[in-house]
Amino acid sequence: MKKTALILIGLIISSGSFAQGKYGATPEDSITCIESLIYKDYMKSEPALALSLWKVAYKTCPQSQKSLYINGVKMYNALAKKEADATVKKSYIDTMFSIFDQRIEMFGQKGMVLGLKGQKMLSTKQDKELAFSTLNKGLELTGDKTQSGTLVATMFAIINLEKAGKKTKEEVVLMFEKTTAICAINKDNKRGGARYVKAAEKIQNVTSPYLDCTVIVPLADKNFEANKTDVDWLRTTMKLLQKNKCYSTDEGAVIYGKVAEAYFILEPSANGAAGIATIYLGKKEYTNAIEFFQKSVDMSETDDEKAEYTMSVAKAYSYNKSYSNARTFALKAVALKSGWGAPYILIGDCYAQSYSTCDDGELGRYGVYWAAVDQYKKAKAVDASIAGLAKKKIASISSRYPATKDVFFYGKKAGDSYTVGCWINESTTIKTK
Repeated sequence: MKKTALILIGLIISSGSFAQGKYGATPEDSITCIESLIYKDYMKSEPALALSLWKVAYKTCPQSQKSLYINGVKMYNALAKKEADATVKKSYIDTMFSIFDQRIEMFGQKGMVLGLKGQKMLSTKQDKELAFSTLNKGLELTGDKTQSGTLVATMFAIINLEKAGKKTKEEVVLMFEKTTAICAINKDNKRGGARYVKAAEKIQNVTSPYLDCTVIVPLADKNFEANKTDVDWLRTTMKLLQKNKCYSTDEGAVIYGKVAEAYFILEPSANGAAGIATIYLGKKEYTNAIEFFQKSVDMSETDDEKAEYTMSVAKAYSYNKSYSNARTFALKAVALKSGWGAPYILIGDCYAQSYSTCDDGELGRYGVYWAAVDQYKKAKAVDASIAGLAKKKIASISSRYPATKDVFFYGKKAGDSYTVGCWINESTTIKTK
């Protein structure tokens, strides 16, 4: 090792590196430095030896390699994770942060390194305000070139402070705008663009509780013109508007319509078609809504997705009181997604809502209730997640059953078979109070 070091030091001196002090202040330091830099060869096999050699290099030639700081952080971070003693653990963490500081002193890139340091402060649960200020300073220095990990960490950090009462919801939303804008700028980069796309998704997910319609609608309206040809912005914004049902207000419906139409033009998709269908649904233009929900079905890539949009077609038909078609599409949804009770609930509702139209002057007005309860029971049997809803509906409908004397008048009794006519045309059993 000494022989190799001497050869290397000769190369260093001849290249002028020694004169710059990169490998140490003296020839002896440079030999020590080169000998110590082999710590990298032992990081996995002999971590204790690697750390011992690293410490020598870190002290002797701090300007030798940027990787000296990257690897130093890795080693001390690993030690901190394994350490059970709180005092020792803290000393490892403090050392790790001092390595970040010296890296800035030796190699610059202050904004980027502060971002990395802030990420470690967040993951090691350091002081929340200090973690945020470190991340935010890094973001301010690097601007549009801020690393994706720093953007995500900054959002987590400011949300931590909001939960602690030290930041407002408005400040969280402003940071959301800032970080997602940087993600959008970098999403098409050949190197690392995919990381910014994933970062934008994480930022949206963690911030979503703060993005209700009172925030999203004016935010979308403000940014629409600048982003109406940005398919990622349109997709993200539409999902936020959909998730919060912002289209239910007049202001929300206007911007939702703009976003959905612009998105569908750029990227015809099941989700985009559903967005337009939802606009029509809000306007009670059911024929148009059904047309676009059907397009969603046709463009769906999975059976689960196809089932969801088929169910949307069924709902649109039910709103239009076209109950027979609603049942047809609800059953199609069932065929696409097993163990799903919602379609049966919808069919039951359609039956119950046919009370007046199926009243034949005899038991027909009750038959719709019996058939409806059959559907609610079926929903409960196949899907435990909606058992509570099914029970409530059964209880409500049961209160409308006829008395025993009422069915006896027609020569019937509870438990007898009965065929419900009208559009339902289904067999059930007579049920009384």
